[in-house]
Amino acid sequence: MRDRLRGMRGLDAVFPVILIVAAALMILDPTIFGVAITERQIILGFFGFLGIDALVERTGRLNRIERRLKALDSRMTGPIAAGKILLSRSSFDRMDVLVSNARHSILIVGINLEGALQCVSSLLDLVRAGGTVRLVAMDPNGAALGPAAAMSGVDPAVRRQKIIQNLELLRAGFAAHLESAARGRVSLMVADQVLPLGAIGLDEHTRGGSLVVQHYLTATAVELAPLIWLRADADQPWFSRYLAQCETCVSSARDWDGTGV
Repeated sequence: MRDRLRGMRGLDAVFPVILIVAAALMILDPTIFGVAITERQIILGFFGFLGIDALVERTGRLNRIERRLKALDSRMTGPIAAGKILLSRSSFDRMDVLVSNARHSILIVGINLEGALQCVSSLLDLVRAGGTVRLVAMDPNGAALGPAAAMSGVDPAVRRQKIIQNLELLRAGFAAHLESAARGRVSLMVADQVLPLGAIGLDEHTRGGSLVVQHYLTATAVELAPLIWLRADADQPWFSRYLAQCETCVSSARDWDGTGV
């Protein structure tokens, strides 16, 4: 292919010379091997060369387009780089900005709900507008706390205290800023299980819903664990599969009322 293109470029450079020679021949009224060349023949040859020149140029363009299409096809059909799927926290907006995109519901599943504390005002705004908020943390008094803390490489007592602190801050914030009817649209829960993931669901049961999912890795800080962003309308069946995992966490959870603090 490269040799053919080089040949075409060389031929394309010769055409102007040929055209100049043809124009000179029209003036000189030449003969070739005793055969007279008329102006009509020279003019026809002139237009013929113009056509060939245009064809060579068009062929070069088509070849360039073909190469670009092949390169694009290889990107679309070949292996996808992990960096385009697995994201870091810096790839996302701040928590309050992220959840402010929700119009109907927010679901947050996390070990200590630190992320929920960062967006309390956005959660309150959604509830006041008629939306629902569901928050699930690890049960600070449950049997799963010890194994989960060991997996993360943290002190169970420190983790327990952090979970309780965040739960109480959230509970007090909702009680202080929401009327009774609005508080009924907030579920603050704890689950006695080793959470396989953390998740933020935005309008998770609508066609325009999305999930930001983070897998918890052994002895790895949460800030270093990868995240994926799934959309209900574009990432099936994975969106539904991860949402089902979140709902399983919710179904086994109980309301947090501050007992056992």
